[in-house]
Amino acid sequence: MKTDPIYVEHSMTTEPQLFRVNPQSRETDRIEEVEFSALGFQERRDIQEWVAANPGVLGEDLLIIAKEFSGFDRTNERLDLLAVDEDGKLVVVELKRDDTGADAHWQAIKYASYLDRVGTDDIIRMLASYRSISKEESAQRLVQHLDADDVNALENLNSDQRIILASHRFAPEVTSAVLWLNEKAPGKNLITCIKLTPHHDATTNSLYIQASTIIPLPGLDDLIVTVGDNALESRPGRGNSFAVNLRKAYARNKGDEVTHFLRRVGDEVTKNLPDEIRPDKISRWAGRSSLDDHRYYHFWYSRPPWGNWALSYRINLSPTREEDVWSARIVLRDCPEALTNHLITLNLYEVQQIEPKAFMVGMGIDYLEGDFGKRIATMTRKLIEKFTPIVDRLEGEGNEEDSRLPQSLVED
Repeated sequence: MKTDPIYVEHSMTTEPQLFRVNPQSRETDRIEEVEFSALGFQERRDIQEWVAANPGVLGEDLLIIAKEFSGFDRTNERLDLLAVDEDGKLVVVELKRDDTGADAHWQAIKYASYLDRVGTDDIIRMLASYRSISKEESAQRLVQHLDADDVNALENLNSDQRIILASHRFAPEVTSAVLWLNEKAPGKNLITCIKLTPHHDATTNSLYIQASTIIPLPGLDDLIVTVGDNALESRPGRGNSFAVNLRKAYARNKGDEVTHFLRRVGDEVTKNLPDEIRPDKISRWAGRSSLDDHRYYHFWYSRPPWGNWALSYRINLSPTREEDVWSARIVLRDCPEALTNHLITLNLYEVQQIEPKAFMVGMGIDYLEGDFGKRIATMTRKLIEKFTPIVDRLEGEGNEEDSRLPQSLVED
């Protein structure tokens, strides 16, 4: 008997999905999407703090310079986060929890307009206030963030402004307006929309956040192979951005004597360290301070509380009055208070507190040749061997408490 074919309708979703996979059994379990509000998380207390501590969640290299900023002269409005991107533009970051509402874009546009005339000195002061550091240190952090050679590069800060909106869901009023505004300013992508999707794994009681850019939409140019950048340098409009000029300046100095010396020191430091304490982040080049012409080089980790401008091992080289002779020291900055006593009692060389949260360990003076580099490397390696396990232990103890889900969720 002939029967009619059976048609099965398949539905396809474009929403992000997350699965747990068992490598042995090959079984997969879908981890359910949830609401931030259902877990008890708040915009300011939780989401804002996560993004401020890990701005890479927003999909690019951002330097946060202010949080809950309200220093406007004719309004009491308060923006969530303010950042500088790799091109030196100011970025207004507006965060919403589970829904943007219909006016989130307008709120952020107002903030961006207020910042149009902010100057370099203002930005340096904002970062200094946010990080509780000196203006000199703030300027150097901005120089490092921009891959620049010296503070002269900061003259072009805030050449333009951008907006990032981040939320679990976006109202159509918002996405429609954002797409229209970006279309009217081709090539600028004035507003970026990042979707933050929370997932709860009931089996392990773990929370995951999936970040995805929904605007600007990926286009064909992102999906095809074309001629490399070097072959297109003469194309109009290429090679003129602030970031490109900074990278060219960096390229002129990345191979100088001090950079080569500190890279050799870095190789010597890391080659004999166990994997669990070997720094996985090292400066790409020897930074330069125009304030006293000293050079610096960082070792740090991708895990908290480390960062190249947070807690890190920093080798400083300063020129002396004698030609070609340098003084060297190892500095730890932004050292958490819980670690200061441990550092002082390490009994490793001479530990000197130079600022409330900064310590200097050891010192030497010599030419950048011979065994000077090996002496610096030995000193740095011994400090890492003794200090990093203490940081990891104390940070682990703190995270165990801080990372717990709300009690209401645990009970459910």
